[in-house]
Amino acid sequence: MARQLFGQFLDEEIDRDTLIGRLQEMELQLQADAGDEFGDEDEVESTQSLRIRIFGGDTLGMSIQEIEHDLQDPAHPNAQILMRGIAFGLAEDELEVHFE
Repeated sequence: MARQLFGQFLDEEIDRDTLIGRLQEMELQLQADAGDEFGDEDEVESTQSLRIRIFGGDTLGMSIQEIEHDLQDPAHPNAQILMRGIAFGLAEDELEVHFE
């Protein structure tokens, strides 16, 4: 689902706010599912979050908040670098989402 969202964002089918909102919804759903599985939803919500590895060399990944921050100003070099990274990650099938 994240790959599809990033693809729609690159194709300008959705804007930055929609991308971030849907990624946050995904994260909340995973937190709720993990809370149900482990029986302590509050603890899971505070410790687990999505980390999005944009491309193979990206060992740490990015949080949703980091992506949102970097994409605030499309003219800023950080936004341009991230957009190229997303395009490369999608083209090379390297974009991954981790919940940790």
